[in-house]
Amino acid sequence: MSTKESRDSDVDPLGLNDEMFRVYIVYAILSKETEKAVDLVCKRNRVTVPSLRVGGVPKGHKKALGVYSVASNSIAFRDQDQFFNPFVVLHELYHCIRSKSGAHKGTEKNADRFALSFIDTYNKFAKSVSAKISAEALDVD
Repeated sequence: MSTKESRDSDVDPLGLNDEMFRVYIVYAILSKETEKAVDLVCKRNRVTVPSLRVGGVPKGHKKALGVYSVASNSIAFRDQDQFFNPFVVLHELYHCIRSKSGAHKGTEKNADRFALSFIDTYNKFAKSVSAKISAEALDVD
């Protein structure tokens, strides 16, 4: 195995292209494997995995569904529903990834775009799969 292949497998142990990686990440979160999804996204983006907790959203953010803290490299989710919500998880992960680059302009809008890019890819994949399955194949009357 070449050095480049070794480095790439460290970054993406699944060996998926970008589209299938996004599909897998959303699927993992929906399947209640949020920690695994966070770990994979962080590895792929070469950032330290944040600690995750349900509850304990900081003062001043009580209405927030999730909050990333740069100081503690942690994400606090308002409740368990948000911990398994792909949009909230990916939105906060964007903040984690960007905090390491030092660039913070337009972070809320860009965090939304980042999360939606994963969800849109997942939805397109799900739609294409369901379109290929005919009612006859499912034995539906």
